Amino acid sequence: LTLPSLERARVPCRFVERQAMHRKPPSGVSGVRNAYASNADGAEGYYAEQGASYVNPHDGGVRESIHDAIRTWPALFKGLVVGEPSSEDGDRILDLSCGSGEVTDALIKAGIPLERIDACDPYTQQAYHHRIKKKCQDWSFQDISNGDVADRKWKTVICSFAMHLCEKDFLPTLVMMLAVSCDHLLILTPHKRPELDPNWGFVLAEEKKNDRWRIRTRRYDRK
Repeated sequence: LTLPSLERARVPCRFVERQAMHRKPPSGVSGVRNAYASNADGAEGYYAEQGASYVNPHDGGVRESIHDAIRTWPALFKGLVVGEPSSEDGDRILDLSCGSGEVTDALIKAGIPLERIDACDPYTQQAYHHRIKKKCQDWSFQDISNGDVADRKWKTVICSFAMHLCEKDFLPTLVMMLAVSCDHLLILTPHKRPELDPNWGFVLAEEKKNDRWRIRTRRYDRK
């Protein structure tokens, strides 16, 4: 992989305002979208201020989509229960931009030990701890792009309702650095965004849609 310059890697993760959906979203979604728009710093400012009490209005849809992904693509989760959960042996999974722990909670309910799950979010550590009873890391997209976790390895990274908020010019660095650390990337998004260029290190293997919640789950495999 050809990484962008170090100067480019220092560009902070900037958020873009969500576009309005054509159909009526689930209850609570429009309220969050309006909150983004009303905050002077957009989505990033909203999460900085409200992260401790954050709740994803798509929580039920995230759970359905994660469980569907586990049934459809078991290879992405194989090995996560190998060995003693408290040991360093066996594969791990990363809940990236973990919010209040909706992905982690879905994984646990599907039988994946909490000890095999890492999670990170720069804004919602308190909300995550309140729900999961475990601390998450404070790694941001910026930290990952800077290579701060490049020495860590995960079988699968799951990013739910976050990566579509990044501007296009930030995505290459972020995705290339994720390709250093994981074999598979699952992105849950309410949009066609983000669109990943295969030259960034991942190829789109398959996309599934949850029409009831209007969630797209995209499986990317490392090239």
